[in-house]
Amino acid sequence: MYYFSQALIAVFLFSAQTTWLEIFSFGGVTPDLILVWVVYCGVRYSRSSGIGAGIALGLAQDSLSGGLLGVNTLSKSLIAYFFSTLKNKFYVEGMIPIGIFLIVSSIFDGLVFYFSMGTILKGEVASSFLYQSLPIYSIYNALIGPFMFVVLDKIDDWLQPKMSNPYMGMRR
Repeated sequence: MYYFSQALIAVFLFSAQTTWLEIFSFGGVTPDLILVWVVYCGVRYSRSSGIGAGIALGLAQDSLSGGLLGVNTLSKSLIAYFFSTLKNKFYVEGMIPIGIFLIVSSIFDGLVFYFSMGTILKGEVASSFLYQSLPIYSIYNALIGPFMFVVLDKIDDWLQPKMSNPYMGMRR
């Protein structure tokens, strides 16, 4: 049931990302809810769960984008690995650390896209992407992310099985 609900959260985030999130675009840039979810999984879950979520969600994002297969898988899985490794070294609570993690992950995600488009696909990516779109993208994710972390923490607390005290009702 728990994994089914995690899959439902991912489906909801994908549907929100591809449908009505365009309404909230700023300068033609929308936040990446999947990136925030991957960072959340990397920070809150075990290393294997975080990396698994990064690979699965990156592959799904690649499949839905119709672009080069593997760019999102590479960036999301490396981001999940990086943050699942760093979570024990830093205190990851509060808006500022989460925002910083999301800025770093957004910049990394954007740079993987930029360099893969420029080298592998030999495509033209406007140089304004680096100094206009990427900073907006990273700040947008950093502003949306902490609120998503709070909501996802509440959902995760609600979904965790509640263990009752097995010794309740027993007398000495």
